[in-house]
Order: sequence, then C-alpha cells, then structure tokens
Amino acid sequence: MTVSLDDAIAASTHPRLLTTDFLKICSPRIRRFWEYWVAKRGDRPMPSRRDIEPTEIPDLLPYIVLTEVLREPPYLRYRLVGTKQVAVRGHDPTGEPVRGHYIGHHLGQEEDEVLLNYRIVIERHSLVYDYNPTLGPIAETGSFGIKPVRELGTLLLPLSSDGETVDMVFCCADIEVPGDLNPPSAKADL
Repeated sequence: MTVSLDDAIAASTHPRLLTTDFLKICSPRIRRFWEYWVAKRGDRPMPSRRDIEPTEIPDLLPYIVLTEVLREPPYLRYRLVGTKQVAVRGHDPTGEPVRGHYIGHHLGQEEDEVLLNYRIVIERHSLVYDYNPTLGPIAETGSFGIKPVRELGTLLLPLSSDGETVDMVFCCADIEVPGDLNPPSAKADL
C-alpha cells in the first residue's frame, strides 16, 4: 500500500522546506540556481531540460545534478552529476539509480527521505529545499591534515518536456570541499 504524499510529508521529520521561505536561509549559490530556474520558467509552471543552457551557468555546473524520471524501475536515474556532487559522494553515480547512490548513502541516511524529496518535486511540480548537512568522504587538504567534504543544502526543482509531467529533476547542492580556495572554473563539468 502506497502512503499518500500528504501523509508521508506529515510523518517525516527530515529538515526540508517546500516554499520559497528557503530563500531566507540558503546560500548565494542556491539562490543563484533558483533565480536561473525562475528565469528559464518564465510564465510556465516549470522549464524543460532544453531550456537549460550550461554555458549560462558555468559556476554552478560542479554543484548540479540532473535526474531522469523513469516510468519503470529504478524510476530515478542520475543523468548528469557535477564534480562537487561526485566529491561529496566519493564516486560518480552518473547512469546509476538514485537508490544507493544519493548524498548521505555512505552514512546510512534514510533512503525514504531522499526519495520523498523527489516524490514531492515530481507529484507537486514544486521545489524542495533539503537542509540536512551531510558529510562526504575525507578529502586530502595538504600537509596540514584532512577534512570532510560537506553538503550544506540542496534545492530540487522540476523540469518538464510537455509542461505537465515532470521528466527530470534539476538539483543544486551547496558543497564545501576543503582546500577549495578558488571559485569553480568556467569549464563545463557536466
């Protein structure tokens, strides 16, 4: 028996926001990602994948994931995964299902909560801001020691080819990689 979306949200204690109130607490990177999506959406409920132009957001590319929504299992599959997203996972999940490859999997974080985030975006055609800070693998930071990669907040947004059905989820996570003193390069990481 499938639990209704409203009941699943009500039963969840996972830290997430489902309104633009996230703009009060998100990082500048997440705000920029939101503003880009809103501009691409225009007066439609959501933009399509073809509206997204990587050359317009080179600074965001390392932090972005595109997840394909499928009609059959595995239902959600990573299509494109930025380099900072790879760093926080410790491996590149491109082409893999979300199950078993999401941020926090290595820490035993609840898969149901991650899948609920996607379900909200897909069924409600709306945003989900997940602000459950997650540590990634330990990164070498030079002769002074090692520090963990950290995911500090993630925004998931819908994309639709036909304007009605969500067929991709556009995601940006604010990720801190120790020793990353320079801004991301302008090369396309995806």
